Amino acid sequence: MEVSEVSCELRTEFMEQLLEASGSPPVFLEIDVLLGQRLARAKARLDRLERDLVTRDYSALATARVEFALASRAMADHLIACGLTEDDND
Repeated sequence: MEVSEVSCELRTEFMEQLLEASGSPPVFLEIDVLLGQRLARAKARLDRLERDLVTRDYSALATARVEFALASRAMADHLIACGLTEDDND
């Protein structure tokens, strides 16, 4: 299904109103490329190991889960340092 270009265009004023109303952080964040690559590699490896039902290596699967958790945490720490946080009430 193809989406028309008209339906994808929003006026700049409308987008600014949406961001102000939602209290969202700036749209553009500087994301560390190395952290992103680490997270993507960890997720891809974990997915591959979880799908492999025939030669399941539980040690490798546990290691992949730990690496994915560490990579996720590192990315979250980076995003928090960039100012992307929720309310303190969470």
